[in-house]
Amino acid sequence: MTDFAYFIRQRRLQLSKTQAQVAAACGITAPAITLIESGRRRMALEHIPALAQVLETNPGELCRLALEVCLPDFAAALAGRER
Repeated sequence: MTDFAYFIRQRRLQLSKTQAQVAAACGITAPAITLIESGRRRMALEHIPALAQVLETNPGELCRLALEVCLPDFAAALAGRER
């Protein structure tokens, strides 16, 4: 499981939101959230702002976690690290 997947699941549970509620707010399906939370599917980056809003979290931090999964070299470059 990725840090991104772990964070999404933990934050959703902290807020007592269902996968269906999170999915609806992001414009995706509940089964997609299940796969994202398990780390078996990547979340499209264009859904990150809506996800951050529904999870009541910092969109920049959530984007950083998502980039580490989707585009690890890009995330490392942004952070000033070599990969």
